[in-house]
Amino acid sequence: MDREELLRQAMEKERENRIYQKRKRVFGSAHGLMDCTFDKDNGSTPQLEYVRRYVEHWPEMRKENMGLLFWGPAGTGKTFAAACIANALVEREVGVRLITLGEALLNLYGMSGEERIGYLEVLTTCGLLILDDFGVERRTPYAREQVYEIINRRYLSGRPMIVTTNLTLEELKHADRDDERIHDRVLERCVPVCFNGPSLRRENAARKIRRARALLESQDGRLD
Repeated sequence: MDREELLRQAMEKERENRIYQKRKRVFGSAHGLMDCTFDKDNGSTPQLEYVRRYVEHWPEMRKENMGLLFWGPAGTGKTFAAACIANALVEREVGVRLITLGEALLNLYGMSGEERIGYLEVLTTCGLLILDDFGVERRTPYAREQVYEIINRRYLSGRPMIVTTNLTLEELKHADRDDERIHDRVLERCVPVCFNGPSLRRENAARKIRRARALLESQDGRLD
């Protein structure tokens, strides 16, 4: 093996390690989402074709500050789709951060001063911010103010965000006065994509239960 090939392999290994470390930072405690990639698509989420095109046109989306709003019932693949985007863009070495709003609020609750400013700066300045489970956080005045600050900072920064929510589009469009200023900013900058298929989470749970039952009921203790 010649020197150039050894150098190429070393550089590739260094890049793989760099990408892996970035993925760890992107997903934090939700490390299971590191495995959510487009090649794991089994065809049960037709919206993924639309999502793929967002990644393909990322430079234009970034320039126009346009994100996506994944809305629909729980378990229909919204978080999986968002994680696919995150993983694909990390491969391009784009700075991405994915976090649930509940976790963001919990983090902010325990912060003050420089630490709080630094945390908000990370959410504001990353290349793409993905806010998962928008709308399930506690609707207290404190929570509303923190959610508004996160989304408004992002809005003013001119950087795109992706939001997933179990709320309907009508609920988002006709929010009460307290939530209107938040929802308006999301709807202005995020193209709505409806996820309205069967609950993949329930289907997966049912499949696992059937396999476990078959194992427990089999005489030799093995699955066929």
